[in-house]
Amino acid sequence: MFPVDKRTAQNVWYPAADVVPEVCFAVDEVPIAQWNEATDIESLAESIAPTLARHGASPFDFLWSMERHFSEPYGPLAKATRTIMAGIPDMFLADEDALPETASRYEREGVLGEQSHLNRIAQSDVRVEAKPYQYEPGDDMPDDYRFWLGKMFFAHGECMMPYFGEAAKGHQSMFSAIDKFSMQAAPNPESRLRMSNFSNEEFKHTYQFYKLYHEYDPDIPVNIYEREREQFRAYEGTKMEPSWLDRGIFNMIADRFGVYQGFEWVQSSYAPLARVALKVVKDERGHANMGYIHVREALESGGKTAREEAERRLAEYWYPQFMASFGASDSRNNENWRRWGLKQHTNDQLRVAFDREMREVLDSLGLETPDFEAATERGLEWARQLKKKRQAAPALNQ
Repeated sequence: MFPVDKRTAQNVWYPAADVVPEVCFAVDEVPIAQWNEATDIESLAESIAPTLARHGASPFDFLWSMERHFSEPYGPLAKATRTIMAGIPDMFLADEDALPETASRYEREGVLGEQSHLNRIAQSDVRVEAKPYQYEPGDDMPDDYRFWLGKMFFAHGECMMPYFGEAAKGHQSMFSAIDKFSMQAAPNPESRLRMSNFSNEEFKHTYQFYKLYHEYDPDIPVNIYEREREQFRAYEGTKMEPSWLDRGIFNMIADRFGVYQGFEWVQSSYAPLARVALKVVKDERGHANMGYIHVREALESGGKTAREEAERRLAEYWYPQFMASFGASDSRNNENWRRWGLKQHTNDQLRVAFDREMREVLDSLGLETPDFEAATERGLEWARQLKKKRQAAPALNQ
């Protein structure tokens, strides 16, 4: 008996941001008996390969789709092997001794329960003052801890529009304009379906974070929303070109950045953040996959021109932008967040791991990866200039 029920897979796939309808149509035709005869995911893919081919679906897409939704710690399948599409980066594999008593079986026995050399050395330069899952809303917390937790909420958090009823008039989601563009620019119904699913998941995330912030301090959602209307953290000043290809590159990189940032919180000392993070990063991986699919399709249909355009945008803008988005190498914020168990790794550790994965991603698309050092320095210089601009505008710092 295959450990994942076929009907469960179908119900999970369709509403996902990285849905591949051709895979879904193929699986619809696979008899349940044939599905259940498989003993592992590889044998299942081999068994249904003719059906996948008949619908124009690839075994690669079937395999990563299964692994993303049903590999540990999200389901009964073994650790994902197609890590650029489905897996948890090795740097986030946790020491089982660090897990709380309330950790689930999958957290203890699955991916998050394995040993990781990177995870053990990540805090070698700071003394960690708080353990995973240590604090709940309403607990007594050191004043210093409260300061750095609040600072992280504002630096990395996101919040749904916190006004309702009459008070909501005149306000809108920060994503309204880009959602409208994406639905209009989608080149086919499959892409539009993915974008619709993506928007739904993003609203789900903003709700999850809204509840998290509100339980900690009812004033935080409004404060974050108002602040983000003026500056939008990593995406502040993002210069997306009005093309479907550039939109795909953005999701492929920006949401992968979100994967790395989100996994920093899976072992957070603030328990509500740790609990929601494991759910959110699963979706963020799907959002990055969505961008990958859209870029792949754009390259296939656009040929040499699209490939040259993708490499130009990666080198000139996207790679520097997101290499820098991890933050400065000597970040005082990062050091204190790690000290209080709110993050696990230095900005440089995250940046290097992200670059390593992106090289696999871009190589699989036949694209050249920009130079790491040059892109990082260029992006950090942009960040320094932006910081100077902020400091010169007092209204943005209120």
